[in-house]
Amino acid sequence: MAVDLSIVIPTLNEAKRIDSALRELSAYLRKQKQSVEVIIVDLHSPDGTAELAKKQAKAFESLKVIDAGPRPKGKFLKGKQVKLGVMAAKGRYIMFMDADLATPLKYIDNVFALMKEEKPIAICVRDLQSSHTGLRKFISGVGNFLVQLILLPGIKDTQCGFKVFEAEAARQIFKRQRVVSWGFDMEALAIARRLGYRIDTISVPDWHDVAGGSFGGKAIKSTLQTFFDLVRIKWWLITGRYNKARGHGAESAEIA
Repeated sequence: MAVDLSIVIPTLNEAKRIDSALRELSAYLRKQKQSVEVIIVDLHSPDGTAELAKKQAKAFESLKVIDAGPRPKGKFLKGKQVKLGVMAAKGRYIMFMDADLATPLKYIDNVFALMKEEKPIAICVRDLQSSHTGLRKFISGVGNFLVQLILLPGIKDTQCGFKVFEAEAARQIFKRQRVVSWGFDMEALAIARRLGYRIDTISVPDWHDVAGGSFGGKAIKSTLQTFFDLVRIKWWLITGRYNKARGHGAESAEIA
């Protein structure tokens, strides 16, 4: 069966909201004409996220749950999860989004429109000055300045968890991916530019921060890790590390 769009959702300890999130997503997709598969890539959540997601399978045309394996203590591996989802996807286009639905589902309408125009890549862009407050607002502002200065001039927001890629573009990009932590978003976009893909943007003025996200309580640590990732990505671009695709057979996953 031909699939128009694959939606990859990386999860970690999302038991409190995965059920409601999938119900909302299935209700939205039932109103669409396109064929859509949903792929949950769970980082072996001990709270039963994967089991709860599987119970929603009948609400979708196609729903898969991938076990991305156990997480080393304290490690953030969203980049690994997204890569596994991309490589398992069958859609003509592949997108990833967060389980907290911080980006409203209505922006999938923009994705469908871009698909009709055969655009290779589109990313949602937030107003970081209004969407964040306090320390996170300061960190986002400084971080975005550095990312534009060093790596991706002109892209005002690299970290919004809502991005879509034409399938072949996605595979070419994520086969070259090296960063599995906080910086994987900006790495994917940097590789996309290196490969010559145009990156369109979707403005999301109503993005909202959701309590209980992975960023909470880890601001300083995640900021330092992202800066380290930024430096590494720039060095790998300079030294030609992204010129050839990497094998991904070493990534272990179980599809249920």
